[in-house]
Amino acid sequence: MKIKSRLEKIIILLLLGAVTGIKVFGQDSYIKNRWNIKAGYTRYKTGSYIGNNEETTGNYRIEVNYGFSNYIETGAYFGGSRFEYYQPIDSMSFIPKGYFVPFYGGNCNFHLLPFLIDKENFRFDLYITGKFGGFVIKDKRSGDSFHRVEYALGTGACFYLWKHVGLYSEYCYGNYLFSEDSFIAHTKFRYGLTLKF
Repeated sequence: MKIKSRLEKIIILLLLGAVTGIKVFGQDSYIKNRWNIKAGYTRYKTGSYIGNNEETTGNYRIEVNYGFSNYIETGAYFGGSRFEYYQPIDSMSFIPKGYFVPFYGGNCNFHLLPFLIDKENFRFDLYITGKFGGFVIKDKRSGDSFHRVEYALGTGACFYLWKHVGLYSEYCYGNYLFSEDSFIAHTKFRYGLTLKF
């Protein structure tokens, strides 16, 4: 008799949980049908050295995402960095010359908080992000072009100071190629402004 009573309680709890889960996951989250634009900044190592210190250059990026489900948004990014090369003046002297390198790619963000919070305009986002892209860098001395691929997986967080404007940061682990001689780094921290509407 006790076993039957316990079994009935377990079945009732499972049914209540299933109904509640369907209700929560059936609602639209604050991600679905939302546009999100991010303007971010990080530093890229160039593979060049001044003494024992490796040079870095700024990398600027604009990312546009659209939420097509309650938890997932996808989009594309583009941006650029200014790299330098050394142009020979004569057999003994070189002068630095700068050139712009465009970056591009796609990304997918899987948001975690809609599983826990049912609110239309929540100020905080927490997500897992995956990125795949690259850039084309040209060796100004030889005229040859090199295509570099980069990809990463990481986490991101946003805090909206106002209804539509906030700050974000991402920390990713992946494959980052910065220079023509395939210098590789594995982590990247990016931060900036985010807009949602």
